[in-house]
Amino acid sequence: MAGRDTDADWRALGTSEPYWGVISHPNYRRENLSDQHLADFYSTGGPFMAQLVRDLERVTGARPAGRALDFGCGVGRLTEPMADYAREVVGYDISPGMLALARQRGGRATYSAELPAGPFDWINSFIVFQHIPPTRGMALIENLLARLAPGGAISLHVTVWRSANREPPRFAGWSGPARTLRHWLWLRTQPAGHIQMYDYDLSAVVQALNRAGIGEATLVATDHDGHHGVIILGRKTAPAGLA
Repeated sequence: MAGRDTDADWRALGTSEPYWGVISHPNYRRENLSDQHLADFYSTGGPFMAQLVRDLERVTGARPAGRALDFGCGVGRLTEPMADYAREVVGYDISPGMLALARQRGGRATYSAELPAGPFDWINSFIVFQHIPPTRGMALIENLLARLAPGGAISLHVTVWRSANREPPRFAGWSGPARTLRHWLWLRTQPAGHIQMYDYDLSAVVQALNRAGIGEATLVATDHDGHHGVIILGRKTAPAGLA
């Protein structure tokens, strides 16, 4: 059960806390945001993307190029440096507030509130699917993979498990399916802008990749304060449906 409209949460965050919603550090809250803190925020994107591109080149044998999509681009922290490698970069997000801030910065990327048509030579998504309920998220992953060009590269981040201290509230006296229902009801009471984390079934994600023609992939482990995930790096080398 999804429990809530997570798109509404990110639209709210795009208005109230557009930078803290991306990197949850006190410096990036509105009341603390200075010109220096804003510069620090964006300065994290370039080194991250440079390492990601090096990893993709090591894994796939080629650097990303051509047309690229940053799914869940937010305020453009990673979208901007993607333009150092790809000929054309489109950032997609469902938060009008975040898209407005990304556009204000100008740069070489373009931004869209509608998921653009493919094909893309590189599709990237980082710290995005962890906030989308997996049932819906898996459909989105398959939709993205259908937009990947033959030979195209993927860098896709999902969370897959969590440390014990990051488990959902236990709700004394509730257990099993009843506890799941209680958590679902609790989520529905949280105000818009609540950040919820979701874990994905990695075998289901791999199956979607294989069916899309990505027969070989490498996993890079991530740990965001006890929420553990992987960045999946791969390239479409087989016809869809045959891998």
